[in-house]
Amino acid sequence: MVLEREGYVVESASDGVEAVLKLGLVDYDVIVLDLMMPNLDGFAFIDTLAENAPERLKKIIATSAASPALIQSRMEGKPVDILPKPFDIQDLLQRVRACCAAD
Repeated sequence: MVLEREGYVVESASDGVEAVLKLGLVDYDVIVLDLMMPNLDGFAFIDTLAENAPERLKKIIATSAASPALIQSRMEGKPVDILPKPFDIQDLLQRVRACCAAD
C-alpha cells in the first residue's frame, strides 16, 4: 500500500512459484522479495533468476529476518540488495527509488 500511495504500480504474488511465473510475463522495474515464501523460497527464486536472467538480480530488494550469516552463505555474491527486518518504510522507499532510477 505504501508503494501504491507513492505512485508505483504494484503487483503481488502469493508465493515463489507465482512470482517466477509472473517474471515470464513482465519486466519489472523492481522486485521486493521476502526470502521466506511458501512453495519456493526467496533463495530458490534468486537462484532461478541467476540461472535464467542474471541481469535482473540488480532489480531485487530482498527482505528478511534471517541471520546475516545465513543470507551471506546462500547469496554467494549475487548482487541483491538485502533489507533486514524490521525495516523502516522510508528506507524501503529510498531503495525502490534508487533501483528504478538505475534503469
